[in-house]
Amino acid sequence: MIRRWGAITAVAFMSMGIVFRSPRSDPPFTGEEWVGTGTEHLVMSDGEVRGSDGCNGILGSYSVDGDRLSFSLGIGTLKACLGVDTWLRRIRSAEISGDTMTVYDRAGERIGTLSRKV
Repeated sequence: MIRRWGAITAVAFMSMGIVFRSPRSDPPFTGEEWVGTGTEHLVMSDGEVRGSDGCNGILGSYSVDGDRLSFSLGIGTLKACLGVDTWLRRIRSAEISGDTMTVYDRAGERIGTLSRKV
């Protein structure tokens, strides 16, 4: 009898978990690509960011607080590319307004903009 009640209780709790589970929603900006005026671009997905500053690869993470993003870059390539402005490598934060991402460096200075790729 005790085993039966234990099994019934376990099934009831599992069912409640299924019934009360909130629907899954994708994190903001998942799968979106942002492009500059050159070959620089970022692709953001599930808190990870990857892309290129026009010369070198960029890989790291991002977090979202409203329309403000914070970036933490990790590994990346360090090739020397003559005549390429690698401003995007200095990204530390950004603000989104419509289809425009304004990019800021560590000091909070605006260093460029990217557009949402449609």
